[in-house]
Amino acid sequence: MWQYFLAYIKPEVRDWSMEARLLHWLTFLWLLIGIVAMFSASYPVANSEMGDGLYYFKRQLIWGIFGLISFNVVVRSPLKYILKIAPWIFLVILGLIFATIIPGMGTTINGATRWIGFGPFVIQPSELIKPFLVIQSACLF
Repeated sequence: MWQYFLAYIKPEVRDWSMEARLLHWLTFLWLLIGIVAMFSASYPVANSEMGDGLYYFKRQLIWGIFGLISFNVVVRSPLKYILKIAPWIFLVILGLIFATIIPGMGTTINGATRWIGFGPFVIQPSELIKPFLVIQSACLF
C-alpha cells in the first residue's frame, strides 16, 4: 500500500533513468532534512508560544505528507493531461497572486501581504505558481 502513496519506493522506479531516481531521492532527503532542521529550530518557540513544542513539527509533517500525496498524483498523471490543464491552473494562481493586493483578501504576515487565507489555511500563491511557470516556459520552446 505504501508503494502507491510514495513514489519513492514503487517498483516502476527501477525502470527510470539514473537522474530521475536521484532527483526523487534527493527531494525526499531534502524534505526530511528540512523537517529535522525546522524541528530543532522551532521547538523552544512552539513550547513557549503554543504550549506544545511539537506544534510546528506536526504542521510541517502534515503538509509534507500532503505534498508527497500530491506529488504522487502528478507523477501518475499522463503528461498530456498536465500540459492541457497547466495554462488554466497558471491563470487561476496568477489571479490569486493579484487578489493579495485587494483590501480584505490578502493576509499580512510579518509586514508583507503575500498570503491568502482560506479558513484555517493560509497559502502563498507565489509558491504555488512556480511549477506552472516551468511548465509554461517549457511549452513555449
